Amino acid sequence: MKQPSIDLVHLFKYSFQQYKRYTSFVIGIMVTYYVLAIVPQIYYFQYFWGNPSTEAQVISGIITVTQLFLSLGFINVMLRLVDDEHVQVSDMFNNFRNFLSYFVGYFLYMLSIILGLFLFVLPGIFIAVRFMFYPYFILEENQSSFVALQKSYYLSEEMTVELFLFGIVVITLNIVGALLFGIGILFTYPLTTMATAVVFKSLVNETEGIPSEQYQLES
Repeated sequence: MKQPSIDLVHLFKYSFQQYKRYTSFVIGIMVTYYVLAIVPQIYYFQYFWGNPSTEAQVISGIITVTQLFLSLGFINVMLRLVDDEHVQVSDMFNNFRNFLSYFVGYFLYMLSIILGLFLFVLPGIFIAVRFMFYPYFILEENQSSFVALQKSYYLSEEMTVELFLFGIVVITLNIVGALLFGIGILFTYPLTTMATAVVFKSLVNETEGIPSEQYQLES
């Protein structure tokens, strides 16, 4: 089957519409994430960076696990908002059942990327692109980390270049958002996470184009 191409204009138009529709809720979720995940990280770097003590290592571990847990919750919320499903702030915190799979998957994913980058860079980029959808399979299908990574690999087959270019756009938008005194990330991170969710759902549904008709605005 011929793989669809990604229409970035329609993709981000739809994502922007969903962001506007749920602006106050999304900003609330982002502020919650920032306070619980980013602020502790800033505190750690300010007071414990380079400290080899047991206390510093324990604090670093707690912060890392907290960030991963909240990241999974954030992805879950954005994944549901693209389909206009009812969500609550609690949906960011009720992902305990999937967290172990996500934690293991994240470890394997990042380790593989790092090793790939050491192997002349390109393997790391390839891995980052082909396995990028593993969190979505964990959330949508309750898959284990290994199965989720495998499914992501096959889902992105023949889409490596398209997804790489999409990833460049996502990274660029979030860098720009971060440079705007960090405030812009309140807009760019939810927007790009929603866009990624739409790409995932369109690929899973084997549509002829991305985004699928379900995620396109009427002209």
